[in-house]
Amino acid sequence: MGNSCGTRPPRPLRRGLKLWAIAALALSVGAWSGAACAQETSAAPAETFKDWELVCPEPKPTDKPRVCEIRTIIKSKEGGRLGALAVAANPDPNAAPVPMIATALLPLGVDLTMIPALKVGENDVLPLKFRRCLQRGCEAVALLDEAQLATLRAGTIAKVAVGIGGGKTAVFEFSLNGFTGAHDTMKKRLGKS
Repeated sequence: MGNSCGTRPPRPLRRGLKLWAIAALALSVGAWSGAACAQETSAAPAETFKDWELVCPEPKPTDKPRVCEIRTIIKSKEGGRLGALAVAANPDPNAAPVPMIATALLPLGVDLTMIPALKVGENDVLPLKFRRCLQRGCEAVALLDEAQLATLRAGTIAKVAVGIGGGKTAVFEFSLNGFTGAHDTMKKRLGKS
């Protein structure tokens, strides 16, 4: 994939992390499952920005809206995927105030009754909502506003906390090295710079 992400395994999250209730999502585009990935096979390869990749294929047919995403992957020591974090442009014109969608792809076997959460630095926890589980893993999504995007751009590590059963939590750490460059390039490709 050309991604230089680290191979850190998930670490336990300290107890007491409160995960807030989830607001309903109007739309979700998923890492590894959205329109960008469906179009990727007929497009140029992904561009790499340090630990992040940009996938922004020309739509087919060309009168369809362009769907782009940036993503990073964490792998096990053996090279298998442990998880992915993607940010995609929200193609829903009715959701214009919410420009981006975050998707965490988590391994099968996570506790679907516990609300997963995204956190960067000392900023507020952003609750994620499980969308679906497929053979490749479970997708958890949230809409991102401008303030949340600014937090990702300024951060160094994004942490996704997920339940693993028995009241325990694991944390997946995703490098944000290269996020800003990938995000800026994605906005230019979509004419939103």
